Amino acid sequence: MNHLRRPTPPPPVWPVSWADGLPPLGPGPVKSTEPVWYVAYGSNLLTDRFLAYITGCDDGAVWGGHRGSTDRTLPTGDRQVVVPYPVYFGGDSPRWNGACCLCPAEPISDDRLPVIGRAWLVTWGQMADIVAQENRLPTSAASLPDQVPGPGESVRVLDGVIDLLLGMDAIDGHPACTLASSQPLPAAPPSVSYRLVLAAGMAEMGLSDEVVERHLLDLDLTT
Repeated sequence: MNHLRRPTPPPPVWPVSWADGLPPLGPGPVKSTEPVWYVAYGSNLLTDRFLAYITGCDDGAVWGGHRGSTDRTLPTGDRQVVVPYPVYFGGDSPRWNGACCLCPAEPISDDRLPVIGRAWLVTWGQMADIVAQENRLPTSAASLPDQVPGPGESVRVLDGVIDLLLGMDAIDGHPACTLASSQPLPAAPPSVSYRLVLAAGMAEMGLSDEVVERHLLDLDLTT
């Protein structure tokens, strides 16, 4: 006796998903606790001076009183780096009674020395406190983007002289950025106190007196 086979039914046709054809979702916003390298230059090469932005200090400090960060966790790392931007002495800082280091968001020229920087591993949330205090503004004045700017990208985060987050190459897998100015002030000589703090920061990093002096002279475009 022959057994008849039933025909195989066609595969079901599923409805097209609303997500078909859409690009994959990108990464979410950076959490305030995530690590990021803040690449410092100028007076923030010196540990005690930089930590004023994190832990605060009173008015007796050479750099004046600072409120510190909401999150007072100390940096979890630091290292010497090169800042690939044309940092120079400019403006007239009330804090220093003279020029301080400013950074335009543009390439550095071949006739300048490599700018000495110090990368501090802080949190993304602390970056808002740092840039706000750089401008003597409340932290609420700073509005950080959802993502750390990529290398060479800049984002304006507040109304002030030092108003940009400027992206740099990642360091050990963590994003890195420095602070810059969209409208840099004219070059001017620094005060004695600022120059001494900057020199102390470079010496703390192991640079010789001769190398420190060469870099200080290179930052002064008025000579």
